[in-house]
Amino acid sequence: MTRSRARIYLLVLLVFTLYIFHHHFNDWLKKPASVGRALTHFDFPQEKEIETVVYEQKITSVKTPVPRPPPPLLCQSYECGVGKWVPRKESFTSLQDVQTVYSNLWHPVWDGCGVWDPSGKLEGEEKKKLEGQRLVNTLNWEWTPGRGILLDYDPVDFVVRMLKSPGGLVLVGDSISRQHWHAMYYTFRHMNITFDSNPKHLPLAGVANVEQFVLSKTSAMTKILQEKSGVPQSRMERPFFTLLEDHMGLGELDIRAITNAKPNYKWYHKFRRVEGWEGHLKWLAMPREGEEDTVTEDTLVMLNAGAHWSRHELGMLRAPTDAQEQVLLEDTYPRMIDLVTSRLSPIERTSIYYRSTSPGHPQCEDHSTPYKDMADARRKEQNLVQRLKETVSTPDDKKQRSRWDWDLFKPHNELWNRTIQVMNERRPADSKGAKWHYFDVWDVSMQRPDAHLDPGKDCLHWCLPTMLDDWTRLFYHRVNLDEGRVK
Repeated sequence: MTRSRARIYLLVLLVFTLYIFHHHFNDWLKKPASVGRALTHFDFPQEKEIETVVYEQKITSVKTPVPRPPPPLLCQSYECGVGKWVPRKESFTSLQDVQTVYSNLWHPVWDGCGVWDPSGKLEGEEKKKLEGQRLVNTLNWEWTPGRGILLDYDPVDFVVRMLKSPGGLVLVGDSISRQHWHAMYYTFRHMNITFDSNPKHLPLAGVANVEQFVLSKTSAMTKILQEKSGVPQSRMERPFFTLLEDHMGLGELDIRAITNAKPNYKWYHKFRRVEGWEGHLKWLAMPREGEEDTVTEDTLVMLNAGAHWSRHELGMLRAPTDAQEQVLLEDTYPRMIDLVTSRLSPIERTSIYYRSTSPGHPQCEDHSTPYKDMADARRKEQNLVQRLKETVSTPDDKKQRSRWDWDLFKPHNELWNRTIQVMNERRPADSKGAKWHYFDVWDVSMQRPDAHLDPGKDCLHWCLPTMLDDWTRLFYHRVNLDEGRVK
């Protein structure tokens, strides 16, 4: 073969090779590369490989993690008391439903709320049935903050927290504080937490208007609570929950002084009083030797001094007109605040929550449901004193109603709130004295004209447990926030 012919054959072979390569290269470009392989070399996948590619792509899409929605935010401090009442998600349909949920082994179960009976003819089974249904109706609402959510209330956890402080939880106040104390300890009974009231070894045992609860030594639940709290036996000998029912917060000498009562003013008042309650609170809150490593939290105090600070109760406040008398009362009230705060502030290892005075609702018998929101409540609860007067007929009764001073509850609450703010602003960073907080239940309560104790007769106190359970839940949430256990 000549050299020129050999060149021709080589040229033809090269052209044919290039043609074949070009044809397959275009096909390859139209097909997907194998999943997970870098395009670093020519690839001619077969149909079997293409199926595998599709399958692998499906697996990849299934395994792609789906972002979880963020957990609901907890309401913060004052946010929790701003909101509205909404129908209960799992509503009670009968009194039996209520009594099943609230059942316990140690305390009579709630069985009703008072009903309005203008005719005075309701009695027997008919009256009991209506009272039971009213309890069902008032419990079929739940408080919902406008922003965030509340912690679920855990009575066991709350008692454990009480045991971790020298004095537990102490309620100081009037008959509404006693109502709250009653509703709260019922939640403990519901969890089979048993306790002895005012055992003889305690200071103030047997003193009127004092209730001190010490966990029962023989109860299995007591052992569980001690294990959970990790406290020594010495702590178990002292109260975890105390009520000091003192209507004014001050005694006769102090009240005479701050009201500028005349020396010959006859003292006829029968305020419920615990003489020296401030000293007993100091004893409760005092740290004990041998408990330094386990009993480390502050003693909690919930204080109120509101509804009884009125001209109706303070007969020495006299002036020619109602307006002038109210000025005397408004001069007196901050003096009471100054006395109480000055005596309690030095007590170490305490967190004191002033609970706002809850409102009364004239003509509460006209309401069977909550107000739809706070704006609705404000609009319909105007002219408070005038509406109170309309509930009675004689001039003397109308005068008495005006001297209840329900219209001053909110200004007095605001004075407490401002005082606490100023105390906290001036509190030294290294202070060991009491920490003050304002616990606001005004809006929560203002929207519940339907939940009072005895419509037509008592539109100031509350039907138990109804709204008071919500106060407890709000307080439990607030303490957990303030002490940093939740955010």
